[in-house]
Amino acid sequence: MIPAAKIKIGIKIGKIVLWFVVGILLIIILAIAYEESENEQNPGGGDATSYGEGNIPSEVAIWKPIMLEELKKYGLEQYIYVVMAITTQESGGTASLDIMQSSESIGLPPNTIADPVYSIQIGVQHFKNVIDKMNKFGVDIDTAIQSYNYGSGYIDYIAKNGKKHTPALAQQFSNIQAGKLGWTSYGDPSYVDHVKRYMGAAQGGTGGSTVATGKFKVLMDEMLKYKGLPYFFGGASPPTFDCSGILQYCFSKTLNIQLPRTAQEQYNMSTKVPPDQLKPGDLVFFTGTYNAGRAVTHVGIYTGNGMMYNSNGSGVEYSTIQSGYWKDHLYGYGRVAAF
Repeated sequence: MIPAAKIKIGIKIGKIVLWFVVGILLIIILAIAYEESENEQNPGGGDATSYGEGNIPSEVAIWKPIMLEELKKYGLEQYIYVVMAITTQESGGTASLDIMQSSESIGLPPNTIADPVYSIQIGVQHFKNVIDKMNKFGVDIDTAIQSYNYGSGYIDYIAKNGKKHTPALAQQFSNIQAGKLGWTSYGDPSYVDHVKRYMGAAQGGTGGSTVATGKFKVLMDEMLKYKGLPYFFGGASPPTFDCSGILQYCFSKTLNIQLPRTAQEQYNMSTKVPPDQLKPGDLVFFTGTYNAGRAVTHVGIYTGNGMMYNSNGSGVEYSTIQSGYWKDHLYGYGRVAAF
């Protein structure tokens, strides 16, 4: 017969082992949740079509077809108004031969290029490089604009300092570079503000969407209340949302349409839509944005003009699906409501 004292000791040891196992399991669960949250990729704040055409002088506007032609080579035509504004700033709005001041980007002295078309070709290529790096490092569009003036090293700097351009960070970077080079100043710390003088608001005020009407407008008006909120894995109501959570919440609140909880489940219940029939209000699905053990890992709502509205690693924002990270991970389209 086993003594009672030994039985009590055995029970205590068993409880300790049980709590140890429970603790390990909780740590594993929390680690998985954290990893999924971290791995919901941060593709950057490339909200280019928040901007519309601004006050562009005729000396620059006449080159719009050439700019569009060059941007289309890289699938970046949604950035046309950004490029036109940059060109206006670079040229001073005059009929400059090196209209995008592209000479320095290929190692030549300023104004060496004497052909506006070639200047645009090189300038758009330089712009494409900073947009690619913007998407890679998950920084915002203002950082990319400033990098046209500073060079892509500014993207590295912002990526390590909050991932969003600010005038203070631009000035700090200028001071650092000037000190390294022994110059009195470096670049134009106010370049973003100078460029934005020549940008307007996107038509309809919905950040690159088509003009929202009817039920779609009701839905988007609700979703836009949360623009800029941080991404939070598992969030399904204000003030935190993940990708599927914001859709589930807003569809239910505004249209009384009950969507399932995850991106994969929302894909499964949707009516699949071919690319040529895609309409604002349809859902856009993505794969491989993190290791979820399922095909569909991210979802946004299509708003028109190659843009979606979604909650991703950069927060709740508009993102392009025509280039960069989201184009590379595109999985398919689905319809859950008729607008």
